[in-house]
Amino acid sequence: MKKTLALLSLSLLAAPLASQTPPTAARPARPPAPQAAQPPAQQPSAVEKGIQEAAKLIQAGNAAAAVQKLQALQKDPAVTPPLLSLIGALYLQVNRPQDALAVLKPLADAEDAQPAVLYNAGRAALLAGNVEEGRLYLTRSVLKEPASPAARDLGFLTARQGRVVEAYSMLRPWALHNPEDTDARLMAASLALQLERPDAAAELIAGLPENEPAIRLLRGKVLVQKKDGPGAVALLKPLLASHPPGMDLEVRRTLAEAELVAGHPAETVKLLEGHTADHPSLVLLLARAQRQAGNAAAATATLKPLAEKLPSSPAAFGDPRPAAGIALEYGTLLLEAGRPNEAGPFLERSTLYYPRNPDAWKALARALEASGRKEDARKALAQAAEAAKPPVRPDAAAAAPAAAPGPAAAAPEKPLSEGLQNALRLMGQGQLEGALAAVRQEIGIAKVPDPRARILEVRLLLGLKRPEEALKVTEAALQGEPNHPDFLYLRGATEMALSRWGVAEQDLRRALQLAPRHTAAMNDLAVLLMNLKKKEEARSLLEQVLKINPQDQMAATNLKRLKSEGQP
Repeated sequence: MKKTLALLSLSLLAAPLASQTPPTAARPARPPAPQAAQPPAQQPSAVEKGIQEAAKLIQAGNAAAAVQKLQALQKDPAVTPPLLSLIGALYLQVNRPQDALAVLKPLADAEDAQPAVLYNAGRAALLAGNVEEGRLYLTRSVLKEPASPAARDLGFLTARQGRVVEAYSMLRPWALHNPEDTDARLMAASLALQLERPDAAAELIAGLPENEPAIRLLRGKVLVQKKDGPGAVALLKPLLASHPPGMDLEVRRTLAEAELVAGHPAETVKLLEGHTADHPSLVLLLARAQRQAGNAAAATATLKPLAEKLPSSPAAFGDPRPAAGIALEYGTLLLEAGRPNEAGPFLERSTLYYPRNPDAWKALARALEASGRKEDARKALAQAAEAAKPPVRPDAAAAAPAAAPGPAAAAPEKPLSEGLQNALRLMGQGQLEGALAAVRQEIGIAKVPDPRARILEVRLLLGLKRPEEALKVTEAALQGEPNHPDFLYLRGATEMALSRWGVAEQDLRRALQLAPRHTAAMNDLAVLLMNLKKKEEARSLLEQVLKINPQDQMAATNLKRLKSEGQP
């Protein structure tokens, strides 16, 4: 029989703990915890009997008596690690996460910790407020057992941090394999829609109750993204008339989008006027509807306050698309009003925020042409054609990135610009501030920034001890290329600088999945594992680095250190 994740090893305890929900949210559709194979029939020990009695007390609602018994049991000299893990799980059952963590932490910190122990330790840490420690335990549980329910908890946690791609990659497989888990299906569908994958969202909510308000709203969003405006309007209008109060803004937004897709901009204006709450995406939607309804002056007045506050750098955003949309819409309004010189800076900013939008490049080309800058207009049209192509990752970069992901790692066939060469020269001279200014100037003047410039910018920020700023840069870079191994590596390195060990480990491992010979990621992951006392895996990684690059001094030094500490 296939071995499953063992959250419990005593059949008597399986029933009460199976219904336990994780700390991330109230989830009535939670699947039961998988149960281990039955142990051979034998007389239970005194500790086992005590644990069974504690479980019965919990079932009877007598939590105080159960806690007293558990506190006595954990001090019993006869208690074994497997029984301690059960005691920790029972502490969670009675909402005593600090006690649970005290019992589970020594077991979970061991390199050979079982996935179930790591899962429960992660839940205890999250409930106790130790988010990074909880994330780390959950990550280790998933890495040891991909089917662990830790993947679900980790997916919800990552989603709340706004890391849509990573959260979706964890929650979608869980939801498809556990269709009874309604909350996971709804969250995965919502993430799919944020990633503009309506077919995937439709698959995730297939078969769920048609008239449930949250599910009806998701179905309406699917139809909007599939450009079925009339179908979405028919589905959502009854929902606007009757829905839970907390859903009003989202229902109104989605119906307004549906009306616009259906060719009814005046209806969109009616829905949104006085209801935007100064939310940028709703203000943008209202302005688009006003322009399509023929009221360009109102659209310009609606967008002007937001457009004038747009920052110069995309590093200020998590998702740059809303700001890019505001800059594009406002620039287009100015262009259509015969003010191309005023429109140009906003349209340039839109292409800087989100260079993959061909419409922004085309609008910029029109503004440049109208301003007499014909050569620049021709270049913008070329960029529009390039942006319209599907993204292609160079195989060489994914197969064998440079030992240290520097400017030569992303596209070695393309010579460095003069600005990047100057930045590297200044960096070599120890002038990090000057190098940073040079690389940012290069990014600012480039229509499509060289990925190597972003990589160098992050390295310089880390060298200047500015990890929070570096994190914003990597997040912005990953919005455009979520599977770029160098960007993932750099975010992991930045998170290490911020002592966010759990999420750093996720990024470094993801970088190595995409680029198995990425020696910089191997080196940093090895250092992280050494700090976590996982010396065997760290040693293996360092040996791999030296096989790829025998001259790697960092790997050689750390391997020597491991050997001096007694690691063979």
